Amino acid sequence: MQFPDVLVLFFSLLEQASEILSSFDVGLRQYATNHLTKSGVSLMRGVVKEVHSKKIVLSDGTNVPYGLLVWSTGVGPSQFEVTRPSQGPWIGIDEWLRVSSVEDVFALGDCAGFLENSGRPVLPALAQVAERQGKFLVKLLNKIGKKDGGKAFSAKYIPLGDPFVYNHPGSMASVGRYKALVDLRQSKDAKGVSLAGFVSWLIWRSAYLTRVVSWRNRFYVAVNWATTLVFGRDNSRIG
Repeated sequence: MQFPDVLVLFFSLLEQASEILSSFDVGLRQYATNHLTKSGVSLMRGVVKEVHSKKIVLSDGTNVPYGLLVWSTGVGPSQFEVTRPSQGPWIGIDEWLRVSSVEDVFALGDCAGFLENSGRPVLPALAQVAERQGKFLVKLLNKIGKKDGGKAFSAKYIPLGDPFVYNHPGSMASVGRYKALVDLRQSKDAKGVSLAGFVSWLIWRSAYLTRVVSWRNRFYVAVNWATTLVFGRDNSRIG
């Protein structure tokens, strides 16, 4: 009788920053670190210099072997000759998301940052920031279009109303094994509700469920989650 070879898996998480989930509360960051470590994940710090077929090379010369590499990172900004705030390589915008150095050009999302003279900090590079900026910009462009038919250079003669204000609704993250983090503070230094554990996982799943478009799909997703919670994941294969 032949038995398949036993496959031993090792998981490593390589982070460039000094700690994972740096935007979360200190206690939540420590909880996530401890939870991942207990789950068998090796946390490493370093900057990737080269990627080869079976190893990655860090900036300090360390070789990290791997079998499967999952790359999760951002991209660098393209060269764009516009005024930038000194805090980073973003396109400089004012309180109405206008690019100050070019007429009739707006920018939003993580490619844009408020100019220093606006007195506003650079917003976090999150999808919820871009979503709110997009809704604000839609209303603003419709207002400009109705006032003067959307003619070129007409925006500077039209009162634009209240500037864009971002109110952070909070951050959530799953850390595996039915555990999650919920941080409802308005900013990194503010006080607020911070939760971790199974209850946070339920809150995280509930928030995700509200983003599903139809009630039909919400029901299907909820039933699938409940089945997985009770019976575990179905890893069976046919053939």
